[in-house]
Amino acid sequence: MEKGDFVTINYTASVKDTGKIFDTTFEEVAKKEGIHTQNARYGPVTIVLGARHVIRGLENALLTMDVGEEKEVDIEPEKAFGKRNSSLITTIPLREFRRRGLFPRAGMRMEINNRWATVRRVSSGRVILDFNHPLSGKVVHYSVQLLDRVDNTKEQIEAILTLSGVQGAVTEKEGMFLISMENLKKGTEKKVQRMVKRQIEKYIPELEISFS
Repeated sequence: MEKGDFVTINYTASVKDTGKIFDTTFEEVAKKEGIHTQNARYGPVTIVLGARHVIRGLENALLTMDVGEEKEVDIEPEKAFGKRNSSLITTIPLREFRRRGLFPRAGMRMEINNRWATVRRVSSGRVILDFNHPLSGKVVHYSVQLLDRVDNTKEQIEAILTLSGVQGAVTEKEGMFLISMENLKKGTEKKVQRMVKRQIEKYIPELEISFS
């Protein structure tokens, strides 16, 4: 495989030390492990190699694989979710949360100034927040299958829509690809179109597209 290839994969990811599964494309595995999310999309996922749609260590492994191959790979923190950084742990007075009507408790994930943090401790009127990724410092294990390389342009555009979190449909007529997007918030249509257009131009150059 090469950077820029569209590939379809299945995977299950776990923390190496504990074996605890934290992500998977298999719905039955997610249910069994207690990590199932009602609105999540399960099943094979198509990504673009080199676009960082997956962590760097997994992407590096995929670049060495062939279609139909399965691989077990351990990924060090530097190529997974990063090393732990003590400077990303901070303390905020509890009263600051109470003023906003928030009641933090240990283990809670909270968004603070557009950044996600884990509440590590609440005591003595203080809240200790950890802005490290929850899996930072962990060696992770991926069991991955490279199912297919996607060369069909329509399917590539559909993959970009999915990766962008956009529902829609793609049709082709006389070399022009027409993209219709659904369930967009009012007033966001042009912004989303520009974002999708940039992604298509980056990964599928010299393509004629139009939005409806």
